[in-house]
Amino acid sequence: PPTLQMLPSNGQSTTRKGGPVSFECRASGNPTPVVQWSKKDGLLPSGMQVQTGYLLSLSDVQRQHGGIYECTASNGIGQPVTGTINLHVLYPPEVNVLRSWVNSGEGLEAKLDCVVHADPPAEVLWYQNSFLLQPTDRRLMSHQGLTHSLMIRNLQLSDFGNYSCSVVNSIGKEKKYIELSGKPGPPSITSAQYSNPHDYDLTWTVQSVFPILEVRILYRMMQINASYHHPGQWHDLLVRPHQIFNAVTGERRQSYHLVNLQADSVYECLVQTKNQHGFGELSDLHQWFTSQKGRPLVRSSSASKSCHPLATIAAAMIIVSVALC
Repeated sequence: PPTLQMLPSNGQSTTRKGGPVSFECRASGNPTPVVQWSKKDGLLPSGMQVQTGYLLSLSDVQRQHGGIYECTASNGIGQPVTGTINLHVLYPPEVNVLRSWVNSGEGLEAKLDCVVHADPPAEVLWYQNSFLLQPTDRRLMSHQGLTHSLMIRNLQLSDFGNYSCSVVNSIGKEKKYIELSGKPGPPSITSAQYSNPHDYDLTWTVQSVFPILEVRILYRMMQINASYHHPGQWHDLLVRPHQIFNAVTGERRQSYHLVNLQADSVYECLVQTKNQHGFGELSDLHQWFTSQKGRPLVRSSSASKSCHPLATIAAAMIIVSVALC
């Protein structure tokens, strides 16, 4: 039956992120055993479930490659034998924020979160506008698992601004930013990509603990053919549409009915909302296509997959920039 000799012999291997590492699993027996590598609770870094051969070499090791690697040898005589090597990867901090923009208001509270991966363990520091923050009775710093949080109670105007989560260990450092603001967030446009020939229901949601007082809608028609695209003039509207507030998510849902559109055309728009703290950021650019004159809008799921001729042209041209004059 097969026997194994593992290298490293203690079953432990430590390396830095980005470096190479190799494991050996030499097997003897008669007949000559077949040696296969696998990773416990996951795939090998190559993406394969099993790899054959006594040598397993990894290049450009990443944090996710850490874990237990198993070598199994079998030759049909007796039971297969298995050896393990535990790979420990050291790496500089990797930081992600749950939300890069947080909306709140005076007298309320706000919670800023960053998720930290680091080995060796890292120190997490919070800054506001480049000034190091210390815990106070209103400012609480905590962590649970990988998530580090800054909780600010009874918000004041001075608390609004740019925050950073700075993470340092012996290998490196990383910093991510979070904006805390009383202004509305950038609207998220939820409207369909197709409309009736001459009108369109523009809908969006926006994060704002305070009521939306005013909405700015910028829209224009794109003149497109197979060889060029030429943007038309922006229409700039200031409106006050009805809003539905979701107290659980902090989102406000609004809509506005655009009229006097041109049939069989491509339109694009931007939305910006305002509360008592001022105007927030613009939404991402949204495009839609008006149907042909006299042709009813089909709302079935299959229609959403159909190819509008102008949509094909627009997609092929890949419009990636907008200039507001």
